Amino acid sequence: MGSDWQRSLVALSSIVITATVVAVLTWARSVLIPVALAIFLTFVLTPVVTRLQHHGFGRTMAVIVTLGLVVLLLLGVGGLLTNQVTQLAYTLPERHEAIKEKVIAARKWLVGDGGSQFAQLVEDVEGVISPDHLPKGAIVVDQMSPPLAARFDAYLSPAAQGLGQAALTIVLTIFMLLKREDLRNRAIRLLGHGHVTTTTKAVDDASQRISKYLFRQMLVNMTFGLVITTGLFALGVKYSLLWGFIATLMRYVPYIGIWVGLIPPALFSFATAPDWGGGWGQPLAVFALFLGLEVFCANVVEPKVYGRSMGLSEVAQLIAAAFWAFLWGPVGLILSGPLTVCLLVLGRHVARFNGLAVLLGDDPPLEPRVAFYQRLAARDQDEAAEVAIEARRQMGPDAVFDDIIMPALCLARHDAAVGDLDDASLRFAVTAASEIAEEVAGVAPPPTGDLSERGRLLICPARDEAERVAAELLTLTLDLARWEVKVTGAEMLASELVEVVREFRPNVVVIASMPPNGISHARYLVVRLRHSFPDLKLLVGRWGCQFDTMPNREDSIRDVDGIDTSFAATRKHLAELHPLLPALGVMTSPQKPKMELIGTANA
Repeated sequence: MGSDWQRSLVALSSIVITATVVAVLTWARSVLIPVALAIFLTFVLTPVVTRLQHHGFGRTMAVIVTLGLVVLLLLGVGGLLTNQVTQLAYTLPERHEAIKEKVIAARKWLVGDGGSQFAQLVEDVEGVISPDHLPKGAIVVDQMSPPLAARFDAYLSPAAQGLGQAALTIVLTIFMLLKREDLRNRAIRLLGHGHVTTTTKAVDDASQRISKYLFRQMLVNMTFGLVITTGLFALGVKYSLLWGFIATLMRYVPYIGIWVGLIPPALFSFATAPDWGGGWGQPLAVFALFLGLEVFCANVVEPKVYGRSMGLSEVAQLIAAAFWAFLWGPVGLILSGPLTVCLLVLGRHVARFNGLAVLLGDDPPLEPRVAFYQRLAARDQDEAAEVAIEARRQMGPDAVFDDIIMPALCLARHDAAVGDLDDASLRFAVTAASEIAEEVAGVAPPPTGDLSERGRLLICPARDEAERVAAELLTLTLDLARWEVKVTGAEMLASELVEVVREFRPNVVVIASMPPNGISHARYLVVRLRHSFPDLKLLVGRWGCQFDTMPNREDSIRDVDGIDTSFAATRKHLAELHPLLPALGVMTSPQKPKMELIGTANA
């Protein structure tokens, strides 16, 4: 009950804190937006300021020159954009009839002529949504125009607010560029908590990564907008600078931004296109220009310019774009990408914010061994097999056995021991893991060459069916041209095992004992075998033990030739023992190689 109460309190606190943060971000956006823009500009302009300093400029002069060039560029582009927006406002009414004809033609092309049923349906729906005539007896109220002072205030207040935010952004950017080391040290003091060296490296690395990424992203987006402007100008689309500027800004919005930026020039081209191509040539050319350039940038330019990706999750980027757009409007939509990158790098480099890396990053949320076991516990063998096969492509089959399948079997045994996994689910997990392991190992070619030098190897599960499956998995990784292998059944009595050893006369016996627990069973079998066969080579396989968090006390097993925690270690021990087989005295006669399974779980 106490733990449930604590979890409820933590959940409630998280909800309250989240709601408070969202409310503050919305309420204080007039101040926070300039701060966010200033941080963004600081990261973007830091490489430029640093380059100027390397060429002999002082810090203050480098900042002034950089900000001066940025302000002049913004004023120049802003003046041109204002002029084009003004001309556009006068152009569209003049093209009213041409736009109307294009819309009618497009409507006929989409829904057909007025005689079709679909066209009649569209007309009926339009009549319901926007009726042509007012209902009978309706009273029209003509509102009076607001006074001149009210209209003046309506225009002046947003302008003043925008100018104030722009001025605050520039001033903050100047001081952040001048005092960036001081700000960095304050961040280290807040985040360090006694780990100054580690935090310093993390903050420096994070800031450099963010700065380089955002600066290169700005260059790519500006180049994209410049090419769009040039291409639209060549196609004869008016106000190409305006459309290129919109494309540059929209490219900061992940995935959908470029297509949002395509809409204004495509619609304008549709409305004002010349006659070539039947009036559709220019709009199609505009679409082809955007599509071709975006494909080229995404597949050729960005991989070379950015190098390794920042590793943002696609879903996280889209959710972040919607979140920041909801809070801060268009500015938040454009800043969503840079803000998400900053939060991701912070989560990867500062331990207390690791949750951000999990939420925003594209790294697998679960380790492959945990994901494999999670699918087995859910009885989804197909997806578990996909995890194992994908891991085989990346690391090879032997590593899959040691790093994924065996740890999953150990997790299944642990959950079954504490009651989190019932017997039926445990049997399914063990059986499915065995089948998937055979698929990962593939079909081994039959051994060739001189088989008379093979050694005899007996693999004995210490206690249960999971260990018997582990023994069979080890066999899949062995070279049967060097070993004749037998695997005993699970739950075999110690006396029965002694008889099997006496009949089979192996050179080496491997006892499979998987964590958790199982030490006492393995120790008992070692004592019995050592008492009956003093010269027998004995290995104990505690496979998967390196992933077990519980103490296993392997040092309590004595008088053995090796205790291994992985298949690789067991194979290494067997490879070291194989040259000594003639000295051990018992060798096999030449015969067809085989792997036998003797005894059963019910024996």
